[in-house]
Amino acid sequence: FTKTIIPGVKDGLKALGRTDEPPILLRAHDTDCEMVMKAALPLYHNLYTMHKYNGESLTTYQPRGPWSQMHRDLAALGTTHIENVHVLANLEPWRWSSPDFIQKAVQAMHNIHHANALHLYPQASYWDWPYTADKLPNGGREYQLDRDWMWYKAWARYAWDCHRDRKDEIKYWNKVLSDYYGLKDTLNISSGRNGILAAYEESGEIAPKLLRRFGITEGNRQTLLLGMKISQLVNPYKYTIYPGFYESCGPVGEKLIEYVEKEWKHQPHFGELPLDIVDQTEAHGDRAVADIDAEASLVTRHQDEFRRLQNDMHCYRDFAYSFGWKVKAAQCVLNYKWGKDIKELEKAVPLLEKSQEYYRKLVDLTKDTYLYANSMQTAQRRIPVGGDNGKMKHWSELLPVYEQELTSLKKNVKMLKEQEKKGGNHSEAVSNDKIRPLHPADVILPAGYKTVVLKKGAHLFSDLDSVVTEYAPELEGMKAYVFNSNSQRENGTKIEFTSQKPVHLLVGYFRDDQIKYAAAPKLEIDASANDYGQAEPQLTSALRIE
Repeated sequence: FTKTIIPGVKDGLKALGRTDEPPILLRAHDTDCEMVMKAALPLYHNLYTMHKYNGESLTTYQPRGPWSQMHRDLAALGTTHIENVHVLANLEPWRWSSPDFIQKAVQAMHNIHHANALHLYPQASYWDWPYTADKLPNGGREYQLDRDWMWYKAWARYAWDCHRDRKDEIKYWNKVLSDYYGLKDTLNISSGRNGILAAYEESGEIAPKLLRRFGITEGNRQTLLLGMKISQLVNPYKYTIYPGFYESCGPVGEKLIEYVEKEWKHQPHFGELPLDIVDQTEAHGDRAVADIDAEASLVTRHQDEFRRLQNDMHCYRDFAYSFGWKVKAAQCVLNYKWGKDIKELEKAVPLLEKSQEYYRKLVDLTKDTYLYANSMQTAQRRIPVGGDNGKMKHWSELLPVYEQELTSLKKNVKMLKEQEKKGGNHSEAVSNDKIRPLHPADVILPAGYKTVVLKKGAHLFSDLDSVVTEYAPELEGMKAYVFNSNSQRENGTKIEFTSQKPVHLLVGYFRDDQIKYAAAPKLEIDASANDYGQAEPQLTSALRIE
């Protein structure tokens, strides 16, 4: 920034004979922005900074934690600090435009982040601009600016002035929507909102609440509205929760795995709780559908677009119920983990069946109305499943995956019950499925490469006293390279070998935030981090070195 970009701009200004400084914008998404700014400000004064509001999703108007502190630190530099409403991975692909949520979000940008400018991304289908994901009957495509006009209108309105009176805003949006859809009458509902405004604001809470309480990441790595696998709800840590996500993108609260543990340990709960969020989002969905359906007979303009909006509200409602029933099933699985009562797993079966019942409704609602859910259709998407080769982007493709979950659960319950009848315990039934060690590959190493058989007490660094104290059973008998740690830090690591057939090379990443070694791949900041499948952990507890 200080050796290339700023000098380049200055060279251009000199060639033009200009003495002013046009703004240069530094994004904090993947750089130490504060450090760079402090080095750059003595060289160039008209610098702007930018950072993502809720990461790559929209999750809250109550941001906090380390990401909020980064905003405040950048704003404190005294330059223009810009909020970036980025990608919106959790809102794809259905319509989302809640004026109440947006107004509160802009207020948070000012009051919590101390920002004073806005950079707005499309509401959905960023990677398919200018088109939406809607599947039109005639094979045509809908433009985002035509479909999501209210998204842009609301952000612009509150970026200009976020301190407008709520009652006045309800009247304003009631009129805007009544005019757009040609409503013959306005429902006199308790909140004072007409049905379309009420539906937007009720549905507008569903995706933000579910992602911030159950998600793995706010980034493109997860497409929330395709759902989540029950294993991801049971143990989200296995799927690499993005650091800072839960601490920054919503109110203080508990993950499901934490909630169940506290229940078993009779410890007090705090903040936003997972089962409360399930109840809330289902209620939001019910109200959104009731509100939008009540307006259907009153619409006289843009009727096709209204029907698409109405369908989206039904999608949100069925998604909330499908997700909620799966959360309850996951709770039973976690109860089994703590109490080893097989009845908990039996209780999970009808709950998961209920989840699939609603997911099938979701498939029916989207099969003729949507081309896809996620617009980034690459291997970068891993949650709920990989999006390799542009696959697994529609609810109809995910349904067999979720059906297999139910089949596997029933199979496991049956296996455990049979073991119980034979007088064995559940842990024995699980242990009968023995872990087989990996088979060492036959490779030829250049002279000078030192290897060691992996076992307790083995030295993996030639210049350190550290030894292996624990390792995963899959690694029993494997050969490990022995390296000089200082040389690795100074020169990097290069591995050479010759093989007559394809082999797998296991690379281990340390679980710390120090810079001794390369960090594990992060798809949130590196779109190429899974080009070779390297972002998929094969063993999450592989090795301990002390």
